[in-house]
Amino acid sequence: MRVALLVLLSLSLGVTSAAAQIAATQMNTRDPIEIIADTLDVQQDRRTATFAGNVNATQGVLLLRADKLLVAYATGGAPNAINRLDATGRVFLSTPQETAQGATATYDVGAGIITLTGTVVLTRGENVLRGERLVLNLATGTSRMEGGAGAAGGDGRVRGLFVPTEPGAPAP
Repeated sequence: MRVALLVLLSLSLGVTSAAAQIAATQMNTRDPIEIIADTLDVQQDRRTATFAGNVNATQGVLLLRADKLLVAYATGGAPNAINRLDATGRVFLSTPQETAQGATATYDVGAGIITLTGTVVLTRGENVLRGERLVLNLATGTSRMEGGAGAAGGDGRVRGLFVPTEPGAPAP
């Protein structure tokens, strides 16, 4: 019994460590944001801009792709400072280390937090996490995956697949 408990404890510590590494990408959230799309509609009175069709938004090494992207500008302060990005439709995020996809994403630019929802899949190398909601803090490099009604497997739980590397081999 004691050996089984030690084995279970060591396995759970290994999974926790791998989960912490899978989305630990730190970024400079003050880098400029470039947005490219098929169309752009601006509503000056609402301080919003809607990019649609093959939307690509980049900030440093972060790429965000979606069908539509609503840009909300901050009030006061800098006249064109972006406050928030709301992406919908086939949302895809990528950095050099990982990719994530879901139905919608909200990027709170000031806080440096991206929230991805809707059958979320996060991949780093061969490691895969699945859930309903992923919160990435770009400033600290921390993340949290949550389950929910639409989570993978239909039981509302987070699922992770962690592929061990060969001893001495570089991590993916």
